[in-house]
Amino acid sequence: MPLHIFEERYKAMMRYAIDNGNCFGISYRSDASVGEDTAPHIGSVGCEAAISAVMPLEEGRMNILSTGSARYRVLEFKQIVPFLIARAETFWDESDLEDDLTAFFDETRELAERFIETIRSLNEPSAPPSTSFPEDIEPFSLFISSLLPIENDAKQELLEMTSTRLRLTRVRQYLTKALALYQERIEIRTHAKKNGHGRLKASDD
Repeated sequence: MPLHIFEERYKAMMRYAIDNGNCFGISYRSDASVGEDTAPHIGSVGCEAAISAVMPLEEGRMNILSTGSARYRVLEFKQIVPFLIARAETFWDESDLEDDLTAFFDETRELAERFIETIRSLNEPSAPPSTSFPEDIEPFSLFISSLLPIENDAKQELLEMTSTRLRLTRVRQYLTKALALYQERIEIRTHAKKNGHGRLKASDD
């Protein structure tokens, strides 16, 4: 995820993050408003972002690239101003040694590959630069969740889940629905190239 940092408190926060582990947290709130402080709730789930590149700009501004690296729950706030510093705990999905998801994973991966190819053909901005997926099931399910064309509330729900099977089940449903919608767009675009309209020409008969 690329970010342009220009507000004073976020410039200070990023300098602190770069000097203290090179990571920061992103927490979602559906009621957040521009220009208003909306701290995440205690116990809420967010995503730790690892800073992979920094481009310094004038007046302390910067462009950064970051990648989601772990999920966390907010335990408490150690600092409120000028920016939030929280104590948080990372967590992973609950393991079930008897739950073999190999076949389920392979089927979902095939759907995901078709999905990536489709959004690339449509030049969607959400298309990842690479077709490579995480090899492990849990990171894969979270990676695909981040690309889905769904509301942020639905993405947050996927992020908070601790069952890999349940997340994969939801991801498959979203992928299937998205592929059907995108296929309609492809058909309309194909017809438009043939006759200049978004529908087939009427027959002369």
